[in-house]
Amino acid sequence: MKKLLLVFVLLFLCVSINAQQELVGKAGDIIQLPQECSSCSYVQISSIQYPNMTREYLNQTMTNNGSSFYYNFNKTSQLGVYNYCGYGDVNGIDTVFCYDFKITYLGKELTTDKAIIYFMFLILLVLIFVGTFIFIGFLPSKNERDEEGKILSISYLKYFRNVLYMFEWMLFISILYLFSNIGFAFLEEQLFSNTIFTLFKICLGLSPVIVVVWFIWIIVSMFHDRQFQQMLNRGVFPMGNL
Repeated sequence: MKKLLLVFVLLFLCVSINAQQELVGKAGDIIQLPQECSSCSYVQISSIQYPNMTREYLNQTMTNNGSSFYYNFNKTSQLGVYNYCGYGDVNGIDTVFCYDFKITYLGKELTTDKAIIYFMFLILLVLIFVGTFIFIGFLPSKNERDEEGKILSISYLKYFRNVLYMFEWMLFISILYLFSNIGFAFLEEQLFSNTIFTLFKICLGLSPVIVVVWFIWIIVSMFHDRQFQQMLNRGVFPMGNL
């Protein structure tokens, strides 16, 4: 069992190390394209192929930093895999190189282990959202009444119902945010992800107003319930909307 656990840990570390070695940049940002050559006096970057398979010919000299060379590339609006090629005088002989790099919306490569964590967390939030909604259905929504509609007692559990509704709203916003991030990480076509993220921003912007209205409504309802409770203590069973 310990050996099996050790194998899983080593596999996880290998996946993490491989993910770190891959060159990934964020859309719209400058990405530094490297090339190592200890025996080169110069390195030229000749061309870059974009994710839509178009190719741009640059013929630019890469900046020299000792045995390391680099080129700052800023045309990163497209999402997907790029390919850059060039050549350097390795031991006095021009030698061609080609490497891939990837541009994502978040500037990070979503590895398999991270994707599993994202999806598990999303499923967990959805299950909590559905479970809370079902639980709310078992809570009273109004005060206890008789057949004539007179209030018999004040049910304070209805306020817990309202608290759970606010909890559901926050969960909904979290699900939208996580859903949009997964879309940005997985999908090269960003229309769906942008739509979900826009909906998230709208809901988040409305939240302060909703919280203030919700809080005022709770205070007013509790004030009315207190008045009804005083009437019940005096033996008066009023008709009402609460």
